[in-house]
Amino acid sequence: RVMIYKVKHSTMNPQLSSGDRIIVLNFMKPKEGKLVVTNHKGIFKIKRIHKIEGDKIFLKGDNEHPDKDMFITKSEIVGRVFTLPKFFRS
Repeated sequence: RVMIYKVKHSTMNPQLSSGDRIIVLNFMKPKEGKLVVTNHKGIFKIKRIHKIEGDKIFLKGDNEHPDKDMFITKSEIVGRVFTLPKFFRS
């Protein structure tokens, strides 16, 4: 399935800015270093996969906000993020 989301925060600057639109594919395998959308406790977030250890995945934002880094399970991944060219993002 292909989904389009709108970025609401700036934790992924400079790659993604608030207001940007992204494409999310839910059939892509999670890989370290890739961006994903997660549904963690009912809240959708965009983060980068830092480390995968079995079913546990450690996510980080691209900005230095250690309090926003998090562990999730693979089942919480909505899909992998693909960015649109800048002129299509907002």
